[in-house]
Amino acid sequence: MRRVVYAVLLFALFLFYGINLSQRPQASPLDVWAAGLAGHGVPLALFFTGAGRFPVFAVLCVLLLAFGAIRRRYLPAIAVPVVALIVAWKVSDVFKDFFHRPRPDYWVAIHETSASYASGHATLALTFYGLLAYIVWRIRPASPQRSLIAGLAIVWILATGWSRLALGAHFLSDVIGGYLLGAAFLLLGEIAIDRLAPAEAPAT
Repeated sequence: MRRVVYAVLLFALFLFYGINLSQRPQASPLDVWAAGLAGHGVPLALFFTGAGRFPVFAVLCVLLLAFGAIRRRYLPAIAVPVVALIVAWKVSDVFKDFFHRPRPDYWVAIHETSASYASGHATLALTFYGLLAYIVWRIRPASPQRSLIAGLAIVWILATGWSRLALGAHFLSDVIGGYLLGAAFLLLGEIAIDRLAPAEAPAT
């Protein structure tokens, strides 16, 4: 129940932030500061941004579902990040159209044409990779490999958000909004995983 409350609060904060930004078209001081990241590390930024597009997610989802079809006991848990990704994608697109915030005018290498708030890349990265990390984190007993995978997931999620700033595709506030929305989906996905696939007790 606590995670549901947190998810609702995060979603409400996402909405409040978006409304505030849409009513104040000028960039915030935080956005102005983050604009200095644009144009730096472009090749790496292109890699992380490319990894957050539909073809890559489609391949990963197919591989996950194929693994679940072979190891049926893992299928309920594996299905959650796949479903959450699809739902988060659609919800993100709906709210982009709703807030209709213009993109930065200092884009680098890639010129995005959709609205800016919130960053879909940030939303999907936190939702999908966060849930995969949560599935791994539930594996018992604990191991260094488990911590390593969770740590890599966090780095990947943050790097995805950074890539949108480095390419001038989003304001920092867009990325923050994307993480807020993604965190709400992450918490709801965790609840679904716990219900569908209760964690196994460690072997004794």
